[in-house]
Amino acid sequence: MARHVLFPRRRAQGQHAQSMVEFALIAPFLFFVMFLLIDFGRLVYTYAAVSWSAREAARVVSMQPQADSDCLALSIAESTAQGFILRPDENSVVNNSDPNGTGTPNADPRPPAGMGKIYIWPAVATAAPADAPANCSGSPRAISPTVQDVAVQIKYTFLPLMPLISNIIPPITITSISVVHTEY
Repeated sequence: MARHVLFPRRRAQGQHAQSMVEFALIAPFLFFVMFLLIDFGRLVYTYAAVSWSAREAARVVSMQPQADSDCLALSIAESTAQGFILRPDENSVVNNSDPNGTGTPNADPRPPAGMGKIYIWPAVATAAPADAPANCSGSPRAISPTVQDVAVQIKYTFLPLMPLISNIIPPITITSISVVHTEY
């Protein structure tokens, strides 16, 4: 009985280099698509975290014990943002405008990249609480007898990780507004 030995077929000399060239041509495209998917996933996660933070802050503002203070709502919004930097909006003071209204509530439409602004309507803070969170209390919240809603708007500027994308596309502003009926 004859013994058969199987030997792999030998490739021609130029085929090894051809595979390397094909990979070198395709690899940048594959890496670009991979990083694009990672940035898109980060964008979706950021939107979910900012929306959740706005909902939680609006829920806190709508409760009776918070009728004369925005401190707890600001604290809840910052803590539920899951690592994203959120700060009180300087325009979120007494007699501010409704973020769902026709006017523009924020003079600065876009916060700095990687940062968000929390805007509460109607606010009770009496001065711009840029760095002074103790200044978030004031007179009781002015709720209209016909419209008994409060709103929390959070604007966050998302910046993609991939430099090529961030050079082509300007920073993306994620805006979430949560409106809740008051309990007082």
